[in-house]
This record gives sequence, structure tokens and C-alpha cells, in this order.
Amino acid sequence: MIDVGIINYNGGEELTKCVRSLVMQTVPVRILVLDNASADNSIALLKSAGLRCKIIESDCNLGYAGACNMLLSEMDSDIQVLCNMDLEFESSWAEHLLACFARHPEAGSVASLVMEKSGVVNAVGVLFGKDLFAKNEASGLDVSEADVREKEVFGCYGAVMSFRKEAVLAAGAMDASFFLFFEETEWYFRHNLAGYKTVFCPDAKVFHERSLTTVRYSPRKLFYSERNRLRSAIRLLPMAEILKLPVRGVCRYMSMAKGVPGESGDGKKLSKTAICSALAKAWAQAIFMLPKELVTRNRYKKQFGNVGIKVQEILEKYSLK
Repeated sequence: MIDVGIINYNGGEELTKCVRSLVMQTVPVRILVLDNASADNSIALLKSAGLRCKIIESDCNLGYAGACNMLLSEMDSDIQVLCNMDLEFESSWAEHLLACFARHPEAGSVASLVMEKSGVVNAVGVLFGKDLFAKNEASGLDVSEADVREKEVFGCYGAVMSFRKEAVLAAGAMDASFFLFFEETEWYFRHNLAGYKTVFCPDAKVFHERSLTTVRYSPRKLFYSERNRLRSAIRLLPMAEILKLPVRGVCRYMSMAKGVPGESGDGKKLSKTAICSALAKAWAQAIFMLPKELVTRNRYKKQFGNVGIKVQEILEKYSLK
């Protein structure tokens, strides 16, 4: 049996489609849905569909990490999954997932092949720059052009994460203060530090239309992703690399500026002022939280050993070329 926890926020009809695809799996799946204080009728639609699942309704928006933690506290199967509500699972997904876990008893997680129905890949694995800037491997490629061999990868793509219960106990809970973005990346660094690897399984297919909850290229998305990347860097990188973050950040922003579209995913015009303001706010909050992050850094050192050296080895293994 697999426990699958779905985080829902204003998922509309997509939530019901997601649950239905899990009900139709070729092996049994226990389905839990946590509603993150949605303002739409997604839960009413799900209830009216009469699908087999447990629904947990939160009175407030816990963010993605907080919702994941609440779902983890409800799960007891040896194999557990956390995912978005805007997914559809191929009917044999769970069967292939379990088979991959069986083939790799040493693996703490198995990453699914996440792609759009058009055949465009969302992610195979995750690659990093020296400042922890993360990029999804093979993102935007047609599945016929991507490296979709079964192989070891850094961790699971955040839209759907499948792992052993023992790996969660070793890594600890996600950091709910992240709220949105980079929470699963920081979490999977801890999985790696605890000695648990992730295997990518190309036969475990999931279809995902990205950014239903958060708009692509929005200043809000930029703020959370940058703030949480910086917070993670302070926790994990060697001190010499932390001191280089401002220079590396400016260089990356300059190179990325040319590729920013004129409007966000919801059709709203993107202003340079809004983007710069989001980045400035992200850095300001990360600096303000520096004392707290240094406490976390020391805690990780006691738990995992020399984190800086180990993270450098991880970055060399999964580096952006």
C-alpha cells in the first residue's frame, strides 16, 4: 500500500481529476487530501464525485511545506507520496513506483517522470549552480530528447515526491517557515546528508500542467524562491561560498534579465520595478533571518557532520554545466 497526500489550494476540477487518476491505479493506493483553506469549490466538487479518499480541511493556509508536514503526520505506510493537486497519474504509476523501490532497496526516494500531456518534460532531476541556484534537468525538452534512463538523481521534483518513511524520519520535517518554493530542495539536501539517495523511474509517469497555484514569472514566486534559496545557502554552503553570494547573485540576475518575458503567466505586465522589489525584499528578509539560519546550520552540523564539505560534493555531482 502507498499513502498519497495531495495538497490542494483552489484546485477546482483539477483536484477531482487528480484523485480519480489515483483511484484508478492498478495497485491499491490510500489517498489523503489536505485543503489549504481554499476559497473555491474544489472540495465540494471532490465530495460530490464520491471518490474514495480522506479529506482534511485546514482553517488557514499552511503553505506547501506546512501542508506537507500535516499530511506526513497522517501517513503510516512504508512508501509515502506528497504531491500537487494539478497532476494526473498514469494508471500503472504506483505499480512501477513500487517495482523501482523493490529494485533499489538502498534508495530513500523514487522520482517520477513528470511531464505535460504534450510530451514536454517538467523535470528528470535537479541541477545546481555554486550558489544553490536550482534548475530542473531536461525541463522544456520533448521526452524523446531527454535522458530518461533509470538513474540516480539529486531528489524528487516538488510536484510529486515519493519516499520511504525511514528517509523522512532521518531527514526530519520540511521547514514550514519557507511557506512556498525551495522547501523540497532544502529537504532533499537533508535526505542526501542523511545518506538516502533518489532513483529516477521513467516508467512512473505523471502529467502536470505547471503553476496552477502560483503564476509563472510572478514577483511573488520570485520572492519566495530567492529568499528560501538564500536561507538554504546560509544553512548548507561553506562560509567562503556564502560570502560570494552577493556577487554571484548580481551576475546571475544580469544574465537572466534578458530572458524574462514581458508578462507573467496570468497575462499581467511584468515591470522591472516589481521584479527588483521582489529581489530586494528576498535579500532583506534572508539577512534579517541570518541569526536563526546560523542556529539551524549548527543543528545540521551536529546531526549530519561537516555539512559544508558534504554539500560541496553534492553540488559537484549535480552541477549545472
